[in-house]
Amino acid sequence: MSEGFATEQTARERLVPPESIQGAEGLPDLTSRLQEYGVYGEYVEYRDGYMRWRQGLAKGAKGENTADDHEKRSAQFQHWYPTVKTFNFRRTIAFWGAVTCAEG
Repeated sequence: MSEGFATEQTARERLVPPESIQGAEGLPDLTSRLQEYGVYGEYVEYRDGYMRWRQGLAKGAKGENTADDHEKRSAQFQHWYPTVKTFNFRRTIAFWGAVTCAEG
């Protein structure tokens, strides 16, 4: 191996000591939080696409799971629901409209 690689490896080890690296079993399960925030479906779709890509299939996850991507989606959401009050009002109207139609 080249000396440059050995130096790079040493730099990595200084940044993240090997004893501090843990597997996925050390991470908390965030499924309930994703469901609470209403983005669990998006997460599952992205995860499945990513796994397809890692397995070498032609179609994988579209886009990157970055803060910029989420900000773009947030801007689209804010176009229709500029405030929490607007969102709650429209959700309430939709709920009672559905209840009224169902009850007749």
